[in-house]
Amino acid sequence: MKTMDGVVRRLPVKRADGTIDLIEIDGIFYLEALGENTLIRTKRKKPYKSVQRLGELAKKLPAPAFVRCHREYIVNLNRVRALTPRKSRGYDLRLEPPS
Repeated sequence: MKTMDGVVRRLPVKRADGTIDLIEIDGIFYLEALGENTLIRTKRKKPYKSVQRLGELAKKLPAPAFVRCHREYIVNLNRVRALTPRKSRGYDLRLEPPS
């Protein structure tokens, strides 16, 4: 799904009932694997739930804005406020609050 300028602006996400939600890509905070399904977190209180696997949706997201930071998570770097080092290794991400 592309616009006239060739840039994808919405992510098509399939629900269990076959409905396809078109989610504004800029509005996505992160995606989370939930078994064979995926939760898509936006500023909306209730996350979108897709029957598509995280890897399938990852192929549709623009890099470098979206990064797979864990096998169960893809984060929108444009929504990250801070990286806090952990005591052992790695970082915790703090996202900007939904408005």
